[in-house]
Amino acid sequence: MSLDPTQLIGQQIGHYEIRSHIARGGMADVYLAFDVNLHRKVALKVMLAQLSADTQFVERFRREAQTVAQLEHPNIIQVFGIGLTPDQRPYIAMPFIDGGALRDTLEMLTRRGELLPTTQALAIVRQMADALRVAHAAGIVHRDIKPSNILLRPDGTPILVDLGIAAVQSAPKLTQTGTLIGTPNYMSPEQARGEKLDGRSDLYSLGVILYEMLAGKRPFEADDPLAVLHKHVYEEPTPLENLRHDLTPHTRYVVQAAMQKNPMNRLPTAVDMRNAIDQAIEAEGGPGRVSTSGAWRPHPMEQYTIGPSKIVPPNFAPTDLLPPDTGPTVPRSAGGRGKGWVIGLAVALLALLFLGGGYLAMRSLRGPDTAAVPTATPVMIVAEDNPTALPTAAATETAVPNDIVATAVPEPTALPSATPPPPTDAPPTETPLPTETPDMGPERLTIGYSAGNLPIEAVRIGGGPKAIVFIGGLHAGAAPSTVSLAETAVNYFSSNFQEIPPQTTLYIITNANPDSRPVVGELDGRLNANGVDLNRNWDCRWVKDAAFRGNTVPGIGGQFAFSEPETQAMVAFIESVGATAVVFWEAKTTNGLASPGACNGPSRVSVPLAQAYGIAAGYPIADFENLTNQTLNGDGTNWLDGQGIPAIAIILPDYVTVDWGDNLDGIRAVLRDFGS
Repeated sequence: MSLDPTQLIGQQIGHYEIRSHIARGGMADVYLAFDVNLHRKVALKVMLAQLSADTQFVERFRREAQTVAQLEHPNIIQVFGIGLTPDQRPYIAMPFIDGGALRDTLEMLTRRGELLPTTQALAIVRQMADALRVAHAAGIVHRDIKPSNILLRPDGTPILVDLGIAAVQSAPKLTQTGTLIGTPNYMSPEQARGEKLDGRSDLYSLGVILYEMLAGKRPFEADDPLAVLHKHVYEEPTPLENLRHDLTPHTRYVVQAAMQKNPMNRLPTAVDMRNAIDQAIEAEGGPGRVSTSGAWRPHPMEQYTIGPSKIVPPNFAPTDLLPPDTGPTVPRSAGGRGKGWVIGLAVALLALLFLGGGYLAMRSLRGPDTAAVPTATPVMIVAEDNPTALPTAAATETAVPNDIVATAVPEPTALPSATPPPPTDAPPTETPLPTETPDMGPERLTIGYSAGNLPIEAVRIGGGPKAIVFIGGLHAGAAPSTVSLAETAVNYFSSNFQEIPPQTTLYIITNANPDSRPVVGELDGRLNANGVDLNRNWDCRWVKDAAFRGNTVPGIGGQFAFSEPETQAMVAFIESVGATAVVFWEAKTTNGLASPGACNGPSRVSVPLAQAYGIAAGYPIADFENLTNQTLNGDGTNWLDGQGIPAIAIILPDYVTVDWGDNLDGIRAVLRDFGS
């Protein structure tokens, strides 16, 4: 079954002619297509081939189309039609939105040190509140409201997307419960606690977005997603009046009322939030009520921006300002500082990590329903991929740098009226040469040759100084999914350079063991031409006759540590690029696993890398050796960790099927945390 997303390009499916591949999500590929009947561009979402045989996924895909189709609103993505490809893969046709995502706009403004005008920020959130009014009336809670799920048409009209993971309260359960679906930076406190949700959870997320647009940063930031969730549950954000001196009480009231910890203290409905925003727009000097048709919506990419002078004004002493006279008084909630599961899980995880043994952050199974999850049940975060993302939507929430909220810079000291000239013998001042645009690749590099004299290739993408290396195909014949995953990652990031931080160069070794025989799941599929398991040939507790599945296999470790040309090539390459992180893709374990390297005793440097990838991908985080009570002789991640290089093994859920959506989230997390 082919995994090549380009195979449909140039074909006509129904009356849609596929022009190009846009993105791949956890359930589907998204293509730019052309409706030959109506002569318009469309986004065609086609289910992944490996999922089309699963009736459960097909049902979820079909339900997604039904969910969106029943919602008629100018700020909610439409469904043009559904159908089947010639190989019986379901597809959904939707409008092609080519104005970018709100996340793109916010990141652009952050780089400039600017903000959206207050009335424009309010207008965007106002239209989203009105869209949620319709969704909530249909019994749908979105559960993943965030800037990358708000697309902007070229005229500035915001469009809400990715209702596919929304909870339809009347729908049957299609998957198992116990999973937290959403993005930690925008989750409501009750969502972080795993409780049953209603529309007020979406309003909280919308309040977080409004806070971000007004302040230039998100209200809660932390390196660890669990720490972000803890802040949402127990901490208060910096009051907006401490950051902006120009906001009216009406605007501050909307944010404060939307972001109350206790849902009972929030604005009760999307209609109430919309009405409060109308009053705030008028108080800010806007035209008052904004129609759902978007009659007033200046485009955010034009000159309508606020400069840094409106952020943390000089000598401004914040005072407690009352909310507007209209609407309910909203108390500042203490947030119920009891010992909830978030503290317990975070403390337990940190304690185990520092003790260095047997740490395990188990992921609960996925489920799209909103049935209550007992608060005592630890649940992991699933940063759900964005399968409905249209061409220019960012697929992940990138942290907004905090340095946009800078303290006021004092006026420079006046210079003397006359500055003495430089000495006559001083060398002339050289004008710096313009900085060259880095070569982003992709560039294929041959890093060595196998025992059978086959080339081993790495693909370079990006041009920054920090090198992050991903390695597929260590056991290529036994686990072809690792090669397919590496090749899919190369194709994706070759077309999405913007997701690689400017400081980063991404290197992907697609097949580290080209000699291996195609024997899925078997020992022979792990060996190179010399009969050596390349993950038993590194110098960490190396032995010649290492064990595999509890049985000693003569010669499996090689004649000596680093005896194999493949291992030598990988080590030389990792050292030559000065890797800041190394990820090996291997297989298999049922729910996946993120295992940090650790040669002698606890892991030295690899635990944060395992956390970053595992939490984002929704994989359990555990030391494989402790988890299985096995010793891995000559393991690559263990040796690298001993050298001070963060290294992890990502053990995939299947030998053949690529778990692309989850792993894309993991790759993005590593690029963000180790490449920025």
